[in-house]
Amino acid sequence: MNDLIAKLSSYDIFINVIPGAVFVHFLSVTGIYVLASETLVGNLVLYYFSGLIISRIGSVVIEPLLRLLRVVKYGSYNDFIVASEKDPKILILLEASNLYRSILALIVVCAVGYNWDAMAGAVGFSRRTWVLMGCVALVILFTASFKKQNRFITQRVHRHSIAHNQDS
Repeated sequence: MNDLIAKLSSYDIFINVIPGAVFVHFLSVTGIYVLASETLVGNLVLYYFSGLIISRIGSVVIEPLLRLLRVVKYGSYNDFIVASEKDPKILILLEASNLYRSILALIVVCAVGYNWDAMAGAVGFSRRTWVLMGCVALVILFTASFKKQNRFITQRVHRHSIAHNQDS
């Protein structure tokens, strides 16, 4: 278990585990659902996975919405790469920014969860239909996350490829 905990980066802890733990606690305290394991490792996995979903909602749903509303604005990714290589503090600031985005997503998810019965009752779908729709939503969410992450990787590879070709 110590190996598992040692492999968690500060990013994983702040962006995934903490929001996941808060969400699982919120579900329990509000009486919505008790989600718990009998082991510390099991709880850590629940927290991490719950937080991962919340983080992805922040990245794939909340962030683009905030961009659309012009609440946040980003420079070019290439400028970010160059600047973060020269100033390591940028990566620390990015981690804090991503934590705030995850907390914002956590608040939205908790608000939806707290009002779920009223919203679900108004639509009238069966529990099985809601579960199926939730699974489809997770497939879409993680497909979009995968696509976004691969875009960042491709941009970094392209940048290094250009730099390598200029050096040759």
